[in-house]
Amino acid sequence: MLDVRGTTVGLPQDTSFLTPVPSGTVIPARAFGLDIGAHVYPLRLGAARLGLGANLLWARRATSPPTPTSTSTTTVTRTIPDVLAELRTLAPQVSVNFGTRDGWSYLSAGLGVMEVDVTRSGVGTRVSRDSGRLRSINVGGGARWFGNDHLAFGFDVRFHVIQAEARPVPLAQTPRTTLVSASAGISLR
Repeated sequence: MLDVRGTTVGLPQDTSFLTPVPSGTVIPARAFGLDIGAHVYPLRLGAARLGLGANLLWARRATSPPTPTSTSTTTVTRTIPDVLAELRTLAPQVSVNFGTRDGWSYLSAGLGVMEVDVTRSGVGTRVSRDSGRLRSINVGGGARWFGNDHLAFGFDVRFHVIQAEARPVPLAQTPRTTLVSASAGISLR
């Protein structure tokens, strides 16, 4: 089974994930992107099937302050930067699937990795902060409904719990953080 879905995911708001920014800077709270996954269903457990698979999620969002205006006698200097946040996660999963060949719902969980990059630009120098690879636990569920033998519509809602990790200087320790993603798209069998 191959899944291709559009996704939206909350972004971490803790300052340990961010580059230093002046007050008034708009930090992206939600990103949009793509969720691609592959799953196989090797075992039957009574009325359910056991699934094994993984999803690769990529999402990004940029924010910018309003454009400063200028008059004929003065020019307003921009003091608030643009911020670009990008999130990537690889989420292996074990799932329990309930239903028939024409459609089913599932619950799944797994242990994966997540990385968050935040870049500040547009005022002075460009500054980036990369979280590095952080361990994450993902728990969620969803459903698929087949319109024919090979094409289905599906959705997935997932909680990604980023584990707290001590980081080398100059990076700050990342706190335990929970992000929620919601995806919808097609599945190919």
